[in-house]
Amino acid sequence: MKSFVKALWSRTKKDPESRQLDNASDLLEGDLVNISDSYALPAQIRGSSFKVIAVTTYQFEYEFETNFSLEGQDDYRLNLLVEKEDGRERAAFSLSINRDMVEQLFDLDQFSEIFDEDVQTDLELQQESEELAGWTAPVYRQQSCAERGYYYQQDYRGESPPDEEGEGEPFDYYSLVSDDGDYAVEIEVWDEGETDVVLTIYRPITDIKELWPGRKE
Repeated sequence: MKSFVKALWSRTKKDPESRQLDNASDLLEGDLVNISDSYALPAQIRGSSFKVIAVTTYQFEYEFETNFSLEGQDDYRLNLLVEKEDGRERAAFSLSINRDMVEQLFDLDQFSEIFDEDVQTDLELQQESEELAGWTAPVYRQQSCAERGYYYQQDYRGESPPDEEGEGEPFDYYSLVSDDGDYAVEIEVWDEGETDVVLTIYRPITDIKELWPGRKE
């Protein structure tokens, strides 16, 4: 880990004209993020540093959300959204999981009910996973079902977003949230039938301890 951080840091400190970076909402591709060492965080991200490898956009109706794709040591990847509510910010860290992980964590019959628009599903964790410790809650309650969204492989901050809602790649969005609001299961079903499942944890924005601007090219 030390060698990984040293290599990243050495590429930033040599640039005397690096911009000031004070808020995670202002991250750009190539910037670096250091996460808190709080034991409330999953071990894989606790006290770790990540590089922003892409900035993309999600759209729900006329609301646009900026998504930061992060990569850390050993190619460990996750996504970060900075959510704002009532004037406050919080960090949403999301980890993609594959079908085998879904089968390990949840009963598949119960999981399939998420896609039934006539049912509000309560999803129970059927088995703990050492690999996913810190990413899950005992129970989730469904909040969204087949909400239409669009994905853009582009950063629209500071630019005019598309005039037409459907210019991005469409998907149907499903979400379930824990009773304390700190954990979520989010699902994206794309038009071709591909399904992405992610585990999300919501943390105080102060868990992002340091931000380092990337080197100018």
